[in-house]
Amino acid sequence: MRAGTISRAAELLCISQPAMSKALAQTERSLGFPLFNRAHNRLVPTREAEILFAESGKLQSNIDSLRNLALNLALKPHGYLRIGCLPSLGVSLIPEAVQQFHVSHPEVSLRIQTRHTAELMTALFTRDLDIGIAIESPKSPGITAVELGRTALVCVGPSEDTRAEPIALKEVVTRNWISIGSVDPLGELIRRELETQCLDGHVASIEAQTWYVARALAARGVGLALIDELSARTGADRVSIRPVMPALSIGIYALWREGEMESPGAKTFVDVLRACMTNTAANAIP
Repeated sequence: MRAGTISRAAELLCISQPAMSKALAQTERSLGFPLFNRAHNRLVPTREAEILFAESGKLQSNIDSLRNLALNLALKPHGYLRIGCLPSLGVSLIPEAVQQFHVSHPEVSLRIQTRHTAELMTALFTRDLDIGIAIESPKSPGITAVELGRTALVCVGPSEDTRAEPIALKEVVTRNWISIGSVDPLGELIRRELETQCLDGHVASIEAQTWYVARALAARGVGLALIDELSARTGADRVSIRPVMPALSIGIYALWREGEMESPGAKTFVDVLRACMTNTAANAIP
């Protein structure tokens, strides 16, 4: 499929041209249909070949990942950690933790993935991840969840707004409120608090679904966004950050399969994450 000719395919596979022709013929006989039509000394893929090739790409990607894993284990036998986190944490908490961990443990190879909560849980159960980092603790048997710290709910607006005093939740949602929806734990926390205060009838001017879009819109003066302080302090655009009344916070959790936190590297990484959260809390807005 990639080479276009038998001879070039044989070169790529480091085998002879007759051996390549024989392998292709055997494959087609086994399948019961042709993979290529021959035209002007070139191979023209059939529809069946195109379909199979698209699926084979997924298998090849898995094989490449397996090879990379084997190489990492060979080059860095002291450790290999697969860490998954929410996209928002992947640009706020995780970079600082990885930087600190890598300085003290350069022998440990890290693989960082960003996934949503349900995907994190699945990856932990299927052993595609060693550690998951999520907002709030998903209730699931077989998974250990340890709170690393908490991050406050804050109001984000344009940088020109220099006021530092707390802003009432009611004031935010009755102005040009930029919502992140309620599909993630932070959005659900906001929804519950609005219900408690009988403010759930207010409709957001804009629903952005993701914190970074909400933050970018707030930076441009489109409205006010309610997001966590970790995310609020991350991003290229300058914004104002004000505490919210009543004070609300949400937990950041490390997750792993129950009884399987045996790697010293994994334990140390969790300790580094906890220290980063402690440092963040110490520098939080009053």
